[in-house]
Amino acid sequence: MRKSHLTTSLGLFFAFFLASSTASALFFRLDGNRLWLQAEQTPLVDVLEQFSRVGVEVRLDPRIQSAVTGIVLGQDIDDALESVLAGYDYLLTWKMLRGPLGRVPKLKEIQVFLPGSASAARPMPKKPRRFDATRGVAGTSPEFVKDELLVGARPGTTYAQFQHLLDQIGGMIVEADAATGVYLVRFPPGTNVEALLPQLARNPLIAEAELNYVTRLPAGWPAGLPALPAVTAPADGSIPVAVLDSGLDPNAGLSPLVSAGWDAVDPDRALADPDGHGTQMAILASGLLAADGLSASAEALPLVSVRAFDEDGKTSNFALMQALAYAAKAGAKVVNMSWGSEVDSEFMQAAVQAAARQGLLLVAAAGNEPTGKPIYPAAYADVIAVGGVDAGGQPWASSNHGDFVDLSAAATATLPAGTYVGTSISSAAVASALAQYLNQTPGATAAEALAALNKALSSAPAGGYGSGILDAAALRRFLNP
Repeated sequence: MRKSHLTTSLGLFFAFFLASSTASALFFRLDGNRLWLQAEQTPLVDVLEQFSRVGVEVRLDPRIQSAVTGIVLGQDIDDALESVLAGYDYLLTWKMLRGPLGRVPKLKEIQVFLPGSASAARPMPKKPRRFDATRGVAGTSPEFVKDELLVGARPGTTYAQFQHLLDQIGGMIVEADAATGVYLVRFPPGTNVEALLPQLARNPLIAEAELNYVTRLPAGWPAGLPALPAVTAPADGSIPVAVLDSGLDPNAGLSPLVSAGWDAVDPDRALADPDGHGTQMAILASGLLAADGLSASAEALPLVSVRAFDEDGKTSNFALMQALAYAAKAGAKVVNMSWGSEVDSEFMQAAVQAAARQGLLLVAAAGNEPTGKPIYPAAYADVIAVGGVDAGGQPWASSNHGDFVDLSAAATATLPAGTYVGTSISSAAVASALAQYLNQTPGATAAEALAALNKALSSAPAGGYGSGILDAAALRRFLNP
């Protein structure tokens, strides 16, 4: 299970020793199968926590209580761990990230245990992940995740060339989005990633680089858990609607509807909903309950639930890109996105385009501030942007508007958690209607479903609220032509 020898490479490997003391210094970088580590009396659990922070699953024998001191600079991880974990056994499990650089090795799991005691290794406790948002050095940039960049390599760039570039700037590949070919690159804490962007823009290996922008959930959501009646499972073969949001409350009673679920924030955790917004949007998107003035579905739709927002209601563009990719793989044909921001992103647009090419109907909220400014992802050409109207079909006072809005729908819903008003409701209502149509019209394409919806809409008020309104009459025309 362990390598039986230790290789020293070009003098870069320095001796490690284990002792029981507290940490005073720690530097960590893991890129592919190479490890950089500087530690001074650092508890082994703190070193292993660094692996966890870059998406590696960590299992540790709880009987192990040691500390690490020493330096490794770009050493093969097996050679480094042979010394770092002297006296202990370990197992490494690998996966391959797929993208324009080819097959990039990524450590998937590390297990550390006393000799001959593999079964004693336990998942190492870790805190729920939160997106560490900042507005940059000047404090004026849109919010983005600290110490992270999204990077796209030019066609023809090799993994070795990309590795060399990362060595120069101190980055490490954490994940890859196969649909867009975008790599999530992380840097040591405190790195001024904004300053790296001009440097990367000039590099012939790089097609595009962006900050990993942050989006927040709509504010003002009512507190409280839903209290739903018994929910029955949909018929076999029903097409699910995907809800990319804050997750799904396991106590909401919606489990019979869930055909697939995933936590894009903490992938190794069970699906939950710390915020509540996602659960309520799932109730609406499934058709179990409807926006005020609209009728619920005769049979609730199956759900693909993806948690993309952390416990503070924040998400990153990369998490959203992976959430979209998961929804497509899980068989959804309609995706509801009841959130947005004013920050445009070439990478997010590419992710939306990739999902649309796979036949997904993407629906998003136009926003809850009447600024007239585009909100993304709603403003992308491949997304159906939904504004909000009141019970009389007039614009909801806080609904955003503009040329990017495609249609409007009821912005108010009476839900188990209370009464909520917002274009979140409007978006979920449209997503639900489209998913119902696809289930009622087997074989219909995304384009055919959208054309039928537009044909059924009632007249919209002037002022940038789209080409029509999905009201009760329009819903009847759409689902019962």
